[in-house]
Amino acid sequence: MIRKHEFLHKAGSIALLLIAAILWIPLYLARLRFVRVSAFERIGHLALEPDVFIKEQALGMSKRCKGVIVRTFSIAANECLLEYWGREFRIVNSPILRVMLARVNRLPYIGYDVRQVAINQTAPHIAVQKAWGSRPAVLALTEKHRRKGMEGLEELGVPRDAEFICFHCREGNYSPSDEESHSFRNCSVENYLPAVSELARFGYWCIRMGDPSMRQIPKLERVIDYAHLRARSDWMDVFLCATCKCFLGCASGLVFLPYVFGKSSGSANHATLSTVLAFSRNDVAIPKLLWSEDRQRYLSFPEIFRSDVANFRFTALFKENRIRPIENTADDVRALALEMLERSRGLAAYTPEDEELQERFKALMRPGHYSYGGINRIGRDFLRKYAYLLEDR
Repeated sequence: MIRKHEFLHKAGSIALLLIAAILWIPLYLARLRFVRVSAFERIGHLALEPDVFIKEQALGMSKRCKGVIVRTFSIAANECLLEYWGREFRIVNSPILRVMLARVNRLPYIGYDVRQVAINQTAPHIAVQKAWGSRPAVLALTEKHRRKGMEGLEELGVPRDAEFICFHCREGNYSPSDEESHSFRNCSVENYLPAVSELARFGYWCIRMGDPSMRQIPKLERVIDYAHLRARSDWMDVFLCATCKCFLGCASGLVFLPYVFGKSSGSANHATLSTVLAFSRNDVAIPKLLWSEDRQRYLSFPEIFRSDVANFRFTALFKENRIRPIENTADDVRALALEMLERSRGLAAYTPEDEELQERFKALMRPGHYSYGGINRIGRDFLRKYAYLLEDR
């Protein structure tokens, strides 16, 4: 029976290869390209990777073709977002076609690999973002979705004419299997609440994004813990991220959902220092500081960038090298949030000294660093406060 099973398995594989070979020519001539999204169950990949393909096409950075996304068998991180991508791509949902086309999308000139946005070298999407400049976002909310979302906001208690800001802090319970590798990206919501309270004092409603596995936050004026409400849904997540004034986030994939709808962000707590310039020109970001147990001090930015530490993407690497990522303080996050708001309102001001610090930081990046050539800014007050870490040690 085992041999028969093995024979049938091999015969099935050969049959699929033959089908793939037969389909290759018509698909190639029709200029269909299978865009391989690396992780449907991760919101950052599902948002950013298709966005890269569309922008490369629009900018003429790759040959014109029609993108096809063959859905994997995993659950999509956000079904509503996948529907929006269905306007730009042909989405293959049929289980039978998935199996048949699984081989096709690996064939030369048919597959289009955008999974390189999660690599450990300079990510190609950085050049795409730079070339895209101030052009409009790829995705836009439908009017039907907007109306439905406004009704949903009123049900949450947000006045119809009020502006709101979304915020999110990565915790470890959303993906426990991933936690051992990526716990260094986590941060505590407590360090975000002073910033949120400040934004609320300016009259903005603040909506905490996430899921029920997160710790609940205390009741605060104009602050809604949406992560723990029954109103949570894929479509409401998209609506909130697509219509917020701006998004206060962290080293989590959710920050790229408002990005693909053209919303600006402030992103804190980046422990992989080389990723801190991975956003758009309207965004600001700040990294975690890295404490060396051996040297009993913070590593300077030049020390980090000329070593492998700048590209560390796993918790084990920090532990093995006795380096401890230190979460941004509440004051650091508050300053970032206020600068983010200033930029979204066109009111941000920078001194010549600020520009010098900005250039000194960016000049430390080299080809091979993940966001080398990135166009967003490092937080103004963060660089002022930690200017001494720009000095070499």
